Amino acid sequence: MEALHKTPVRVALIVALLVVVVLAQNAAASLAPSGTSAQTGRLIGRAGFAYLSGIRTFAAAVLWNRLEPQFHEYYGGKQLAEQTQMLPTIRLVQMLDPQFVQSYYVAAWVAARHGQGAEGLDIARDGVKQNPASGLLRSSLIQIMLLEDKARYIREAVAQADAGTAPEMAWADDAEKLEGYAVFAATYRLAGMKQEAETAQAVAKSLAATTPTGSIGGAGHDHDGDGTPDH
Repeated sequence: MEALHKTPVRVALIVALLVVVVLAQNAAASLAPSGTSAQTGRLIGRAGFAYLSGIRTFAAAVLWNRLEPQFHEYYGGKQLAEQTQMLPTIRLVQMLDPQFVQSYYVAAWVAARHGQGAEGLDIARDGVKQNPASGLLRSSLIQIMLLEDKARYIREAVAQADAGTAPEMAWADDAEKLEGYAVFAATYRLAGMKQEAETAQAVAKSLAATTPTGSIGGAGHDHDGDGTPDH
């Protein structure tokens, strides 16, 4: 119970830190004077901004490290739809570090599984906007769109699959990439794009041959609800 009482205090401290960081960033930017010394001032401003950005990402990591044990252990027996208590803190993580990929992935699915499909889509789209090279977030956005309304979102899902199969996409590991390519292949099949589906499926099969059983890609999830595992 003591930990529960301390949680609002910790969140309040992080919020206060965020305010201080924003004000300090403005102050750092103001260090760039006009005239012949402007270049030196800009360099000082950039250095200050980089330092303060490190504080923000550190604060985001601290918050996330407090969330993960709750997500996987204390609330491990609960469905995603029942874990909405995490969303305010996850949103704060995103404010502090917009490149924190996992925060968008988890939050979007919590909202979607809670019956808030529109909010889940907004979170997923924001994640892709902030992290356009994240293959995980693009494949997750596709799954949520198809879960929400296949007919309405299939063209947008194909566009995300096209972007997701680009060589510049980043993946945390082969298991994550396997999941993504399985989703892309399923998307192309739904759109009647046989050649593209076969190409994506070939990548997934190649990854499956070397990815340990029980990884993300072998979990057999069916996020789009069509009765066939998406990954």
